[in-house]
Amino acid sequence: MSIIVPLHKWRSADPAILIGRRCIAQTDQDVIIDGRLELIRRPDGTATLRFQGIGNDIIDHDSNTCSNRMSDGIRSLAIYGKE
Repeated sequence: MSIIVPLHKWRSADPAILIGRRCIAQTDQDVIIDGRLELIRRPDGTATLRFQGIGNDIIDHDSNTCSNRMSDGIRSLAIYGKE
């Protein structure tokens, strides 16, 4: 039996360590999305995490403050450790 524990410090985590982790997000329209995260780095230095194969951003990374926040349209989320 395995126990999956949520990662509580995702707001201050380096986005690179969140790659491949399981995320369950709830949108503002109450849609639940469950999948693995992938990192997208942009030329302007910003980065976002999104679900693999889905184009919507889930987490925005601010490189100036080294912090993460939920993207617009995301109401809540949970990130889990790698299995």
